[in-house]
Amino acid sequence: MSYRYANSVSGDYMQKRIEKASFSGYVCNIKIKGLEKPLIVNNGIDNVCIQDEKYEWIEVYPDNANYAITIMFDADNKLVEWYFDIAKKVGVDNGIPFEDDLYLDMVITPNGQKIVLDEDELLRAFENREITQSDVDNAYQTLNFLEKRYYLNLDFLKELTNDFWAIFHDKNEYWH
Repeated sequence: MSYRYANSVSGDYMQKRIEKASFSGYVCNIKIKGLEKPLIVNNGIDNVCIQDEKYEWIEVYPDNANYAITIMFDADNKLVEWYFDIAKKVGVDNGIPFEDDLYLDMVITPNGQKIVLDEDELLRAFENREITQSDVDNAYQTLNFLEKRYYLNLDFLKELTNDFWAIFHDKNEYWH
């Protein structure tokens, strides 16, 4: 299947429904191609290229959760970052997983640094009455959950990443 991302990213797209004790939900794989130019962003610490030719993303949409994870790899299958979108809602529309973004995000770098992003956007959305106090509270509760579940448990996150990678790749090929 072909894929076109909102940021003009296109590539090959696959998705799988997973039902395991460690994870239930959708996992999607995007192999980026046809990109006009790389996308370099500042993650709060460094400028990082998150989209380029032959980059690969694994997008994770857990059931009954208020977040989605994008696991980004470069053209050499090296981890770029784990990006956590905190969401008002995660669901499926016409068979395609989606999230209703709630502004606040968290990044975990390959060397284990945690970065919280877009807190200003969350608070501005509240001030502009685009979201409620309950939404703000839920965003911070979800951030706290993500910190405990993934940041303070990096071995678990790495193991999940390996499992998700193996879904879309030959068993003898691993990310590093």
